[in-house]
Amino acid sequence: MAIEPMEKFVKTTGTLKELIELGYLLDIDEQKTFQAYSERLKNNKKSEVSKKYWEGKRVIITGISGMVGSTITDYLVDAGATVYGIVRRHAISYHPYIQKYMNEGKLKTFEADLRDYNMVSNLINEIQPHAIFHQAAESFVPTSIDQPAHVTENNCVSTVNILESTRRYAKEIEGVQLACSSEQYGFIKDMTEVPVKETHELRPTSTYAATKVFTDYIGRSYYFMYTVPTVITRTFNQEGPRRGLQFFTSVVASQVVECIKGKKSELIIGNPNSVRDMTHVHESAMAQIIAVEKCDRGEPYNICSGVGIRMGDYAKLALRVNNLDKKVKLMTDSSRIRPYERDMALFDGFIGDNSKFSEKTGWKPTKSIVNIIKDGVEFYKKQNEMKE
Repeated sequence: MAIEPMEKFVKTTGTLKELIELGYLLDIDEQKTFQAYSERLKNNKKSEVSKKYWEGKRVIITGISGMVGSTITDYLVDAGATVYGIVRRHAISYHPYIQKYMNEGKLKTFEADLRDYNMVSNLINEIQPHAIFHQAAESFVPTSIDQPAHVTENNCVSTVNILESTRRYAKEIEGVQLACSSEQYGFIKDMTEVPVKETHELRPTSTYAATKVFTDYIGRSYYFMYTVPTVITRTFNQEGPRRGLQFFTSVVASQVVECIKGKKSELIIGNPNSVRDMTHVHESAMAQIIAVEKCDRGEPYNICSGVGIRMGDYAKLALRVNNLDKKVKLMTDSSRIRPYERDMALFDGFIGDNSKFSEKTGWKPTKSIVNIIKDGVEFYKKQNEMKE
């Protein structure tokens, strides 16, 4: 581990500067423009899940115990849907994000290995769902690099089993949402590709990204071949409460909590120049539900905020929001900065275009980066309190 001051690695010229000038990248130190960004989101009309559409509908959610699956569950239970969750194993007897629904009888879970076609087909035949949200996947990119065969089998075979079982047995199916990803786009070559549209060439640069390209394309093929009503959502970074500790925003939030307690005086991150387009998980989950309500089947839709932030600025803002910016040093672990092998890339990361989805559904983000930071930190404060 080589820990050095973050500022040593920060880039402030070239492409990143141009992105700021064009309004695609946040400059947290430019108070006027950052305030305008926050106000714009506040003024967007908040979308709502349609209770009329979902009341009484039978819904299956795979990956239900995770951040997105459990948040989708929150909305659908509230909308009056009958929700069934698929979990990998019941050896884990307690699922904190959905346990209250299980205890109240509002959610029934089934143990199933989604790679087992018989298991999947039996469940779909038994439940006869109106909708399926396929959120289960091995989604951590480093895992896909270390275990490519496992991730390929897990993500691809499970998707085919869901689609084939739906085709054969789901008599009342209205929508099969397939959780795809901005990782499918791979990288950006030049400014003409900013922001990234659904028509952007797919250039997957990891096994995980390649499995999501497969999910996307097999979903479309099942729509065109068999009229399975697939709904393809390409989500960019979904962040906020319940985010796994291995992901960047949670790495920052958990360290902020330690700094608030006085246990740390440094916040350590990797590459401060990486750019991410972040949407609060509450709004991203809602968007995926609305996609089933309103989007064309067999069509891909970006779900994103339309603006990026550098990871160094995210960490800096996290300290500022929690009144730690004068007490805590921002540091970079240079061993986490991977050699950037994609020489054709304009910069590391993505900024998305959500206009296709917004025009179809009326959805627009209303929560800002500050909301993501505050809710993430509050979540890890509570997690720590439960452990103490």
